Amino acid sequence: MTTLPLVGIGVTLRNRAEYLPEALDSLLAQSYRNIRFVLVDDGSTDQTETLARAYAARDSRVRYVRFPERRGMVAAWQAAFEEASRDGAVYFAWGSDHDRWHPNWLETLVATLEAQPDVMVAYPLTQRMNPKGEEQAKPGRQFETAGIADRGARWALFNRSDSVAAGDMVYGLMRASAVRDAGIFREVLCPDRLLMAELTLRGQIRQVPEVLWYRRQFETGSVERQRSTLFAPGTRPPSAWTAPWYLHARSLWANYVRETHPTVPIPRAEARRLVVTYAAAYAWRHYAKSTVQRGLLSVLGWPRWIYKRIKHCVLLAVYGVLVAARRIGLTPIVERLLGRSNRVRGRNHA
Repeated sequence: MTTLPLVGIGVTLRNRAEYLPEALDSLLAQSYRNIRFVLVDDGSTDQTETLARAYAARDSRVRYVRFPERRGMVAAWQAAFEEASRDGAVYFAWGSDHDRWHPNWLETLVATLEAQPDVMVAYPLTQRMNPKGEEQAKPGRQFETAGIADRGARWALFNRSDSVAAGDMVYGLMRASAVRDAGIFREVLCPDRLLMAELTLRGQIRQVPEVLWYRRQFETGSVERQRSTLFAPGTRPPSAWTAPWYLHARSLWANYVRETHPTVPIPRAEARRLVVTYAAAYAWRHYAKSTVQRGLLSVLGWPRWIYKRIKHCVLLAVYGVLVAARRIGLTPIVERLLGRSNRVRGRNHA
């Protein structure tokens, strides 16, 4: 009998006790059975710990790990990977404490990776839900590089496509060895996108054309919000002036251009070109966003704002001088002088 490959699933937890039972029940109900679950609690302050410990007590596949205080998403996601993959897991996936998975989700994705060794990550179509669990009309993005053997062609497609949803892909099933070689979850803004980019260097991305994951959507995510959620309290996050594309480019340059023995053997000239094209495409996309544009305009608008305020103050000062002049009787004298001057000019013209 063929042994099924071991899959490690690292579920990060943070104050979503209301939705946790639904999420864990759907993961534990997977038709694929050779799984190890690790629940990593990033210092939750609600009933998350009580619920998670109860699941670990009644299912031997589940283990619970708790941070005594919040360390941020990067640390939690890194720990989830390390803990869930340490027993020799061939494949790995991150899970959340508020989403829902179809019973055939894992079986379908394992079969995809088993059949296509050049695929590094497989993920399904996504169905969005609101906080109440009601399905939303918003369609899931469709993107894949399956069947594209040329690294440059995959990279170009990843860079130029508007359909790359790294936040969906990162919850797919990945080859654990590839994730480790790609740095797992680097300490940058938008680390999910950087991970998908680094996996693109290694192989293909496959999207299964079935809705197998139901993603609960809360407030809209933003880069500014990540500056406080990704990193531990008390640590210095990237400056508000530091864009994600720059952090990604710097990381890629360090790991694939400057590194003497990179995990992907790419000729240095090609690596430089790949990093530059990635940075240019990502920067263009980043600054094209309306929220970023508003932020830039708010900064670039300072000179105009200062000019308007100075002009306003000057006009008020002139008005005040004219009012004061009228009050002390200077205005009638000036008017008579101007009137006399006009009459003199009129006689001269005549």
